[in-house]
Amino acid sequence: MAINHDEIKKKFSENIFWLSIPVLALDIVIFTIFNDKLCVVLTTRPKEPEKGKLILPGWVIKSGFSLEENFDDILLRKTWIDGVYKEQLYSFWESDRDPRWHIVSIAYYALVDKDQFLKDADFTKIQLVEYDKLGEVELGFDHKSIIEYAKKRLNWKLEYTTIAKNILPIKFTLTQLQKAYEIILGYDIDKRNFRKKIISLKILKETGDLEKVRSNMAKLYEFSDKELKIIGIL
Repeated sequence: MAINHDEIKKKFSENIFWLSIPVLALDIVIFTIFNDKLCVVLTTRPKEPEKGKLILPGWVIKSGFSLEENFDDILLRKTWIDGVYKEQLYSFWESDRDPRWHIVSIAYYALVDKDQFLKDADFTKIQLVEYDKLGEVELGFDHKSIIEYAKKRLNWKLEYTTIAKNILPIKFTLTQLQKAYEIILGYDIDKRNFRKKIISLKILKETGDLEKVRSNMAKLYEFSDKELKIIGIL
């Protein structure tokens, strides 16, 4: 798409200055499961361009600091969430993705379990939107594309790693584990085959605790390894 720089300069002349090199920014796609729905953490754009639209938490990268330090700073300032699992996702380079100047976004995605999210998140700063309802809200810039790409990456990682541990509580039932997979992937999984496969992989261990589920008591499990493990789950 061709950019009319003269028109853009006139429209935003009071807000920006022009640079001969791209500006580096960092955007974060934060996933959590809330009310049995996969949700994304968004903020409201306070000014033009895209004023009033929902956007990803993000900011211009500060020089003199690592990407991890920039991530932690942006996450805390924009959401008040801290200590999440994160992975660098992709760099979005398109020159017309922001009308002010050429901004390159180094995108990350992050996972946080519901309990930590509810304990930490500042709801005066963020909104929680169901992934399946993103089409019903106005998203700014190219952030819908970034979120969709992050969702694809999450789906892939669910199939061959233990990444689900980062969106679950530390202790969980096998039903909760299967439900998390179904919520993220968007389809039902055969209960018997799933449990048989999970147990055979020896990636879980019993905690010795029980949780009441309806009229029964269900065993609580946790992942055996703290670190992400590469293994065929599905």
